Amino acid sequence: MIRIKTVVWACAAVTMACGASAVLAQTKPPAAAFAVLPAEAPQISPDGSRFALIRGINGRPALAVYKIAAPKDPPQIVTSDKWIVAGFRWVKNDVLVIYDKMNERHGLFETLLPFGAAAAVSLNDNKLLDLSIFWRIEDIDVDDPNVICMSFGNWLYRSNIRERGYAEISNRYPPPERDAAAKWLLDGHCNVVARIDRKRIAPSDTLSWHATLKVLDQGEWREIGTYEGALDHEDGLVGLSDDYRSVIRRVDGPEGTSSVDRIDVWSGAETSLFHDPTYDVAAVLQDPLTDKIIGYVVDEDMPVYRYFDPGREALQKGLEQAFPGLSVHADSVDLAGDKAIVEAVGPKTPASYYLYDRSTHQATAIAAGYPDLTEDEMGEVKPYAYAARDGLHIPAYLTLPPGRQPRNLPLVVMPHGGPDSRDDMTFDFLRQFLANRGYAVLQPQFRGSHGFGRSFTQAGLHEWGLKMQDDISDGVRKTIADGIADPKRICIFGASYGGYAALAGATLTPELYACVASLSGPSNLEEMLHYSRKRFGVASGEFWVSRIGYIDTDSAQIEAASPVLHADRVTAPVLLLHSELDVTVPIDQSEMMDAALRKAGKKVEFVRIDGDDHYLSLEQTRLRVLQELEKFLAASIGN
Repeated sequence: MIRIKTVVWACAAVTMACGASAVLAQTKPPAAAFAVLPAEAPQISPDGSRFALIRGINGRPALAVYKIAAPKDPPQIVTSDKWIVAGFRWVKNDVLVIYDKMNERHGLFETLLPFGAAAAVSLNDNKLLDLSIFWRIEDIDVDDPNVICMSFGNWLYRSNIRERGYAEISNRYPPPERDAAAKWLLDGHCNVVARIDRKRIAPSDTLSWHATLKVLDQGEWREIGTYEGALDHEDGLVGLSDDYRSVIRRVDGPEGTSSVDRIDVWSGAETSLFHDPTYDVAAVLQDPLTDKIIGYVVDEDMPVYRYFDPGREALQKGLEQAFPGLSVHADSVDLAGDKAIVEAVGPKTPASYYLYDRSTHQATAIAAGYPDLTEDEMGEVKPYAYAARDGLHIPAYLTLPPGRQPRNLPLVVMPHGGPDSRDDMTFDFLRQFLANRGYAVLQPQFRGSHGFGRSFTQAGLHEWGLKMQDDISDGVRKTIADGIADPKRICIFGASYGGYAALAGATLTPELYACVASLSGPSNLEEMLHYSRKRFGVASGEFWVSRIGYIDTDSAQIEAASPVLHADRVTAPVLLLHSELDVTVPIDQSEMMDAALRKAGKKVEFVRIDGDDHYLSLEQTRLRVLQELEKFLAASIGN
């Protein structure tokens, strides 16, 4: 039986700020309590002596490293005012690799890269060991304190991480086919087991690839089989199992939802491990130390975690009993299997993290995502599915403000970004902020969303501003018909694609909305198609063409779906928010919309955000967005 206890860790491990005192529960916490950069992504070191996590330092994501045997010692902090910590992984007991985003300058303009460099951090001597931006870590030799294997393109190298010496080992084997991209599969000791050669077969709406699996047999490649995958749906061959004898594959099952299969690397026999007729396998579970595939997660209304190893599955079942009603799993386990970092999260419960000792069966609280929020201040989240006008089943989630009856409420419709993404019921700081301020929140999973099968995702192809938008409108009308929403107090707000959907709602169904707010939303689809191809390359351009449409043959449809070209239809006040260093959706998309609305004599406010990217990476950005949104909603549909 798992026992839960709390100890006082070094300052900020739990409270997130040195000297922070406990905040008493209050009906309306300040926006800053929702805007904090939450502790996230904790990982334990290979030997179980340390753990690290990403948390906010002076409003920026930073890496904090703690000694498990000394919880009162202050953590080692790795941060910079020039780059943003985007992720990390342990490669040795005392060495971490940090992935960061950093500013680059082009002439007079500064741009925040969406993907950045990597640096190795030696904790024992506080040294930074620079790595190239292009290297990908493929394996860590668990028996050698110095050696890792990295790839660059199709080349594989063995490296002494402390001395920065590289030796190519891919030249021992025949190269991949022309125009094929190799993925190397190694055994935890930098020895090659197999290789996957991926090759694009043709531009198409599914962006199909052929993946050929080859096993290393007595120094020669032996082909096991060729498998078709689709880059946009993230299926195909994903990696080695933890016994190194199988390759795990995500593939569409008989009902169109993705399943998990196992391919024996010697015989080629393929067997199904899991399939659900309703939900996709959201992701495979990869051991953060070894990169091996150890299980999978099914994103139902909340994520459900399952493991191949009976011991890990038994641990998972025990955690589910210890944390009833929450989505829980072991994020990271040391190599000996003795200690684990556990994450638990729920609809009203922000992610919290525990250090679990498998010998004592004690789980010790080490970090909380939003420490100044309490459950009684959060809104109830529940499924709210409905039928679209053409009969398609649309999953959705409805969040109700605490202490309010679900009748005649002001409503914020919040379509997600992507659009190849989805919402679930786990804690969402934006929706809970809105619910705490008295608004019901509707999150429709419109066609084109991921998670509900390939056919559901593909039903959104070339449907921007059409059936995808109808799905959102039909959800709004259902809340009105059910008496939940006051039809005169409905606002639509979203970020990225959700920002586009908000602007599309303003121009296509202006009668539905009393206000419109867009955070980093596209407004001119033809310009976005040109930009994506120019900035990120042919594959990115073709991906967005597959979603939006072809400029040469679908120009009329693209124009009809571009909000900037129909600003004269807008009747509600509009709030535009956009980060100046956004390279995913450039700020000129909001600039064009602002100019078009002003020219048409419409009420618009444009908030330019300094120094951040597309993803609300900085605490000051999150706070600014919440404050501007709260003020705008209160003036437009507030009580």
